[in-house]
Amino acid sequence: MKNTLLKITNLFYPVTCSSCGDDLNSISQTRICGRCKSSLSLINGHICQKCGAPLSSGGEFCCACKKNPKQYAFDKMRSVYEYKGSVRKLILKFKYSNRTFLAKDFAVDMHEIVKNNDFYQESDFIISVPLNIIRKIKRGYNQSELLAEELSIKTNIPMLKNVLFRSKITKPQFKLSRTERFKNIKNSFFVKNKKVITGKNILLIDDIVTTSSTVSACSSVLKLCGAIKIFILTLARD
Repeated sequence: MKNTLLKITNLFYPVTCSSCGDDLNSISQTRICGRCKSSLSLINGHICQKCGAPLSSGGEFCCACKKNPKQYAFDKMRSVYEYKGSVRKLILKFKYSNRTFLAKDFAVDMHEIVKNNDFYQESDFIISVPLNIIRKIKRGYNQSELLAEELSIKTNIPMLKNVLFRSKITKPQFKLSRTERFKNIKNSFFVKNKKVITGKNILLIDDIVTTSSTVSACSSVLKLCGAIKIFILTLARD
């Protein structure tokens, strides 16, 4: 009966691939068709064991992490996709065009990354990078929070809300240089309910990482408030 209703609904409101626009099966559990899914630029091969940056010539760490191993406050970061091509287009739709249902599709590949890393067993809680209140009101949702919710369901790692907050409204990071980003985001976060994270390991979720300034700032304040290890998982890396 349910499948019949879905097929009837699909005649009037067809389900289409969010990438290429082709029709999908009326009972499809995904909003990205198989062809488009296979074309997404997954990060594979050698990566820096600290920040997760792709390494074309192998090795354990990237030049930046080798030169300054303490430049980031987090313990380890991994990203699912390279932020380019169809991945970039899908993420922009997810963030700015209310395609919130894409969180389920993205969480599938995020889950695979988690399973292949030791922080799967070590993480006590999942927390998402908070969005400043003005952007959240305008957008209607925090895309990183949606990803964290889906990942929490898949991993059975509890998600904490109302712990990490923005303390000020900052300029959009994408408009700034690397140095300006670190300065812009400095002292921008604070923690409530510190007792909850004291002595715990946190898996922090964000959508896109470029300079790592935001996730590093979040990691710093979480550690200052008692967290032991901070692992970062982002949907994409620019």
